[in-house]
Formats: sequence, C-alpha cells, structure tokens
Amino acid sequence: MITTAFQDFAIPERQAKPRTNGLAMMIDWGMGLSRQTDTVESAGEYIDFAKIAAGIARFMPAELLRSKLAQYAEHGISTSPGGLFAELALKTGRYEKFVDDVVATGFSGIEVSDNLLKLGAKDKSAAIKLAKNTGLKVFGEVGRKEGSLDDQTLIHDVQVCLDAGADWVFLEASELFSGNTVRGELIAELARRFPAEKLIYELPVVVIPGVSRDYKHKICAWLVKELGTEVNLANIEWDEMYLTELVRRGFAGDTSHPQGAYRLAGFEPEEL
Repeated sequence: MITTAFQDFAIPERQAKPRTNGLAMMIDWGMGLSRQTDTVESAGEYIDFAKIAAGIARFMPAELLRSKLAQYAEHGISTSPGGLFAELALKTGRYEKFVDDVVATGFSGIEVSDNLLKLGAKDKSAAIKLAKNTGLKVFGEVGRKEGSLDDQTLIHDVQVCLDAGADWVFLEASELFSGNTVRGELIAELARRFPAEKLIYELPVVVIPGVSRDYKHKICAWLVKELGTEVNLANIEWDEMYLTELVRRGFAGDTSHPQGAYRLAGFEPEEL
C-alpha cells in the first residue's frame, strides 16, 4: 500500500494490490507511452487491469504495443485486448491463432464476449477453456451492445462463463444502464447469486451516443452506493482514475455513500 499525505483524515479502507475486490479496469484507447508512463506512475496503485480497447491492438505498431504491455506488467497491471477483437477472430475461424498471438504479444489476459456475435453457451465455454489452457487470465463478458437479454438469460450466461473457468465476468453497461433506466433488480439479483469478486460492472463510455461524463459519474456513484466501496468497475478512462477513487471513498462532493468520508465526518445527506 502506498503512503499518502493527510493520513489523519478517515476514509473507507481499500485492499492493496494485488486485490480480490475493488478492482478497476482502465480502458486504453491507444494512449502514447509517455502519457501511459505518467498515468501509471501517478495512479497505478488504483489500476488493476488495462484493456487495449476494441481492435486497437491490430493498428498499433507492434513494438509500441509490446512496450506498453511490458510497462503495465511492471506496475502490476494485467492487460487484455478488447472482446470485440476476439469476436472477430471467432467469426472468421481464427480464434485459436488469435489466442496464440495474444500470448506471444505479451498480453496476460483475454476477453471472451458476444456483444455482436451470436455465440451459444457451448461455443462460449469452449472459447474460455481454450484461452485458460494457455495460461491467460480470462474475462467472460455478458450482454449485448445491440438489443438486450432478459434477466434469466443474462444470469445464465454469467454462470456459463464461471463454469467454463472465467476468472471474472464483465457485465455489459448497455444491458444495465440506459438513459434514466437502471436495471436495479437485475443488479441486486446478480449480487445475490454470484461472488462479488467475480463480477466487474462496466461503466458506460462516452463514445456511446447519449452518454456524457456526468452520466457516467452518476452511474459510478449509484453502483458504489448500492454495492459498496469495493465494487469492481470497468471502462474507467485514464483521467478518471482519481475521480473514481474519490467516488469509492465517498469523497466526491456528495453524501450518497453511506460509509464514505463525508458520512464518516458526520455530514448528513441533506447538509450538502
């Protein structure tokens, strides 16, 4: 655990790295190595995973990509390419070669999703197991980017991923949050059925039409209020790492977090 200033101010405690709860995935849209260096030196303690988003790994110069992955590893940050890249590999019959290339390039993890691809439970399970057999950490993902799944289908898909050996399961933000609609009952049922350390809740990303930074912040605050400081979160931008940590600790300008810093100091919800 790093030593910070102002130690006499009470905030909710967090696990130190390597963590099992309170995990954070930072989404990397191809940031340059200098910005990455600054980010991991400043906020690396709060970054557990870095995803090279979508198919960006296909476009990036190979040596730069390897340098980025090595630097993340030096700071205890696991890496994976985006799940949509794996979907393309599955669709074109190149998944086994893709997995081999993921390992050879220096990634430590892989994401198996079916956001766009129609992938049956048997095929999804096989894809997870194949990647696990190479020693990669595997993120299963459930949910659609186009359309949506009913509650029981989504819950069943989580179980399929875990039964196949996935280390964690990403919960697609588009399934859980849309405008003013939050599938609160589904989130509560997921939290009841599955170990908290296995589920990672994706935050909406601003590249999606209608999603703004303030909306993303609102969803983050809601998840922390409902599921606590140590909820696992994904799709955090490089410049949102500290903001997300503030939200986790109830130190972000409101009193919504029942165990947060402001509430620990005696502020009541109506006072701010």
